Amino acid sequence: MRSVLLLFCFLIGTTLAQAQVTLDSTSLQVDTVVTGLDIPWEIHYGADDHLWVTERYGRVTRINPNNGNLQVLLDHTSDVYQVKESGMLGLVLHPDFNNQPYVYIAYTYLQGFSIWERLTRWEYTGGQLVNETVLIDNIPANETHDGSRLLILPDETLLMTTGDAQNTANSQNVSNLSGKVLRVNLDGTVPADNPIPGSFVWSWGHRNPQGMVLGGPNQELYTTEHGPQTDDEFNRMLPGRNYGWPAVHGYCDSPTEIQFCNDSGVVEPIFSWTPTIAISDLVWYDHPSIPEWQNSFLITSLKDQRLYQVRVAPDGITYESQEEYFNFNWGRLRDITVAPDGRVFLATNGPSWTNTEPNTHSIIVLSNEVTSRAEYQLESTAIRVFPNPSTGQLRVQGMHQENRELRFMGMDGKLLRSALLPSGSEVVSLEGLPFGMLLMEVRSASTTRVVKVLHQQR
Repeated sequence: MRSVLLLFCFLIGTTLAQAQVTLDSTSLQVDTVVTGLDIPWEIHYGADDHLWVTERYGRVTRINPNNGNLQVLLDHTSDVYQVKESGMLGLVLHPDFNNQPYVYIAYTYLQGFSIWERLTRWEYTGGQLVNETVLIDNIPANETHDGSRLLILPDETLLMTTGDAQNTANSQNVSNLSGKVLRVNLDGTVPADNPIPGSFVWSWGHRNPQGMVLGGPNQELYTTEHGPQTDDEFNRMLPGRNYGWPAVHGYCDSPTEIQFCNDSGVVEPIFSWTPTIAISDLVWYDHPSIPEWQNSFLITSLKDQRLYQVRVAPDGITYESQEEYFNFNWGRLRDITVAPDGRVFLATNGPSWTNTEPNTHSIIVLSNEVTSRAEYQLESTAIRVFPNPSTGQLRVQGMHQENRELRFMGMDGKLLRSALLPSGSEVVSLEGLPFGMLLMEVRSASTTRVVKVLHQQR
């Protein structure tokens, strides 16, 4: 297990409680984006550079990730049924959101004495979600085991995971929509090339898959799935295939399981955790900002209250290794998402699977402090760097009264060179540094500034 050192400094900011985390060689900034939420189930980083968040009791909010400002888009508490793990659940934005401002949401509702789940589409206009359209209705649901993760594929079809709704027979019944991965056109119709003609069912034999991502070395589909007491599963997904539940728990490794797997063409997991860790969601992290995590899966855990990093081989189906981070730092971790600049956002779920501490849950952001500082201090008036782009030499003006240390880094934050620029000097050479975009950190005894420098060939 890799050790992670938390260096809490608790700086006073506007809304962000800050700390530092040291990985192998990368210093991460840890900030609390927002707190006081009522179990954020889905955190989705939108094309508008905001977090779109569902809260389980029936609310959808839009949150500025830089200052924590929160805007309520939808209060659907009168229609959403929330007990234990049911409620307002999965959410995803249309891939062409600027031109087609649709938001897809899964939630549970009560009809008579039964709990059901539906997939809906909403229109975002005037800062609100309006005009609900039900795409799939009457999905068997329960107080737990409702799945609900949503993902839109490049072919603009939508995948939705559903749990077995605490009725294990549902999972193997392809006429029943629970215990499945469903595939639907964005207008609510059944895709013509679905594995079962006329059916939304895309795969079956699932217990409670709550994580889904398109990623890996070959950009394939993967899910994470809750097991009972054994065999939380990390799966590569294939259409028209059986994933075994309830006849198979994890691998096909008992006589009865082997027989069922052979008869039913069961797909075994890439990896299985026993005892269970309650894996909830996963992302594929392929950004250079945090090199230790690049080209690996990041998986949130509820029961184990930590973040798992899983690596697979280039074939995408062979397990290689895993690491653990932030053990018991923030309680149960419900969800995870990644911003285009490499920042990682985590949703906390408190100390218990039930909502024992309502309106206390948070969204945490982890970022490479070097690259993130560059994003927000590029045009600092305290320093001027020119010419930029440069073919060989830079002039650095500002902080003249002090000796300045210059540190050149790649965009992944790796140190390339350090040098001293004495007081009164301005010129620094880029000779020997790689061409392309670089980060230049200028340090003095009292001030640090970071700028981006484009090093070009002559």
